[in-house]
Amino acid sequence: MEFELGSILKLVKRRLLFIIVLCIAAVGLAGSVSYYVLQPKYEATASILIQGDRQQKAINDIMAGQKLVTTYGEIIRSSRIAEEVVSKLQLKMTAEELLKNVKTRTNSESLVTTVIVTNSKAQRATDIANGFGEAFNANIQSIMGVENVVFLDRAKVPSDPISPKPVFNMAVAFGLALITGIAISILRELMEKPVRSAKDIQLDLQLPLLGTVGKLKPRKRRNKAKTKSAEGATSYEEENAKIILPGTTEVI
Repeated sequence: MEFELGSILKLVKRRLLFIIVLCIAAVGLAGSVSYYVLQPKYEATASILIQGDRQQKAINDIMAGQKLVTTYGEIIRSSRIAEEVVSKLQLKMTAEELLKNVKTRTNSESLVTTVIVTNSKAQRATDIANGFGEAFNANIQSIMGVENVVFLDRAKVPSDPISPKPVFNMAVAFGLALITGIAISILRELMEKPVRSAKDIQLDLQLPLLGTVGKLKPRKRRNKAKTKSAEGATSYEEENAKIILPGTTEVI
């Protein structure tokens, strides 16, 4: 069967109830999982500025500082800094577990390094981000002998979680359910061969409908018909027997 736009629209109209129920179920499931099952995650960011020497403002010094930004980002995510943050905040996790939720973002055109921390609690994410900035600022001199590091922006408590996003999840679920419903309807239409109504003939043959044949009255039971025919045959035989039997004195 070849489907055109008009036939697909007619098919969707015929299967509209099924598609609507599927979409409502998908949206409800996505909303329930987003609001009640998935744990929200908050993201806090802190910025660290690597300054150049105040007495030297040569371009070469600035370029060298930009190349060191990547190195500073790796130092921030080192086990030494993470262990100090765990000890200071008394976190119930190891340094390796903490670093799984910590990222650094650097830019080759800037001397700013950003620490990004993700946690299920907004305040805890903020404390960890600020803890990494403070620990890095306190240890960078002993590590690389650098004193030109400034804690530029402290992390602020985020008001909204970054995930999950219930509205986005429900919109995606609605779109997928709509496409799935239409695909299932088309597949069922291809697999179903019997014609159930006059509309099916009109849709498949693309011909106008001239008329339909009404339902016929049910036939009478055969046993009654046989009984009546048997009784008629018996009376007829008795009459004929009266006429043709020889030696009778009865006048017909």
